[in-house]
Amino acid sequence: MAMPWIILVASLITQVGGHTLMQQPIPFPSQLQDNGPMNKDGSNWPCNGEKDFAPNGIMNIWERGSVQHLQAMGGATHGGGSCQISVTYDLKPTVRSAWRVIHSIQGGCPIRNLTETNYGDSATTLLPDIYNFTIPDWLPLGRAVMAWTWYGRWSVPEMFMNCAPIMVLGGRALDTPHTVDISRDDSVLAAKWNQAPLMFEANNGNGCWTANKGSCVEFPEPGESLEVNHECPIDREHMFSGTCGPRQRLADLRRPGLGALLLGLSQRPFLSIFAIMVAGLLFASVLKVVLSKRKKSGAYSKISHI
Repeated sequence: MAMPWIILVASLITQVGGHTLMQQPIPFPSQLQDNGPMNKDGSNWPCNGEKDFAPNGIMNIWERGSVQHLQAMGGATHGGGSCQISVTYDLKPTVRSAWRVIHSIQGGCPIRNLTETNYGDSATTLLPDIYNFTIPDWLPLGRAVMAWTWYGRWSVPEMFMNCAPIMVLGGRALDTPHTVDISRDDSVLAAKWNQAPLMFEANNGNGCWTANKGSCVEFPEPGESLEVNHECPIDREHMFSGTCGPRQRLADLRRPGLGALLLGLSQRPFLSIFAIMVAGLLFASVLKVVLSKRKKSGAYSKISHI
């Protein structure tokens, strides 16, 4: 990594905490100003509340089939944990963006074989481990946004997320680099993109919580590219609480419609009880009105016969 970038990173993050931050791929510059976890109410989802998604001269070039690497910095490594690398083609991702997983790391991420909880307390410490991953041949061409998500081994339930601009090259180029039309690729490759698992979400307001008590997260759908480091236990019985799974997305709780309402209520038991009570009262009121009208109608019918 070029020295000027290291100097820039150090200058930007000296005023924030020592939480671990993605150093490679190079993140959006504004990502360096806040390296805290996702808010538990989802208010800074995705990408830690990034708004502009302006590369400002930074672009990570990913050739299909090339080997890229992930490296992080910051001493608060929480004993390692599990990470995912995902991609969306929404150039300004929102809560409703779909992130497709291209690589998962279970255990030993963002640092392997750590004997202490943290790797020092400096926010600018470059972590020693590098994680290689291959860019799939089915990844659509063009500009995109990648995300690194991380669940620490030792911490309160938290999810960390950094995002970076990428340009996917290789094969047949698109007419413009600012749009993605996966239909122009081979249909089989396009199908692989659509079948890639969605990013696993937890601790971001979606109703799923991780234990983070010495057990590394085992991703329900890690995808085809998976690195497993057997250095921390996988406690499936206590790994998660709430409603968890590959389709448990914050976006599903915030979409309009009855399905979203029911899903949202299922995550809030007390609110569900209140909603049931209100629905019951409304039903009783409507039933009372209907019966009253029928009773009056019957009385009028008797009078007319007299």
